[in-house]
Amino acid sequence: MKNFEENASLRAYIRLQEQIAEAYHEIAVRQGLSDSAQMILFALWELGEGCTQKDICGYTYLNKQTVNSSVHRMEENGYICFQPGVGREVRILLTDGGRALLEEKVLPIVRAESAVFDSMTDGERQELLRLTRLYLDRFRAGTAQIR
Repeated sequence: MKNFEENASLRAYIRLQEQIAEAYHEIAVRQGLSDSAQMILFALWELGEGCTQKDICGYTYLNKQTVNSSVHRMEENGYICFQPGVGREVRILLTDGGRALLEEKVLPIVRAESAVFDSMTDGERQELLRLTRLYLDRFRAGTAQIR
């Protein structure tokens, strides 16, 4: 087995992952958003209004504290409001300003992502998904015992 330093392909793959994350960060900076606010807006677009902070954490993989502080900042800025749900549950709703922000900041990124994905053949898209799932499954299995 090659060690990490010898495995140029693994290093290249990890570097590509980091570059994709950096591309989203650069967009967020250009748009005047924090990374977490950008991700929360993506979650609200994908999950729909009325989702909870827990839903957002599950979608974005951000930790609870980051989501909590970010949604409260977004509330202070007038982009979202909170609505009581069942029991202690609190639902997150976009204000008119939040909907405008989502349309201005998130939808152009979604459209760009779609255009890139659509520029690939169906076989390329399926292969990308298959290989990424394979890597993730094997990574999880290979790291399950790490504490």
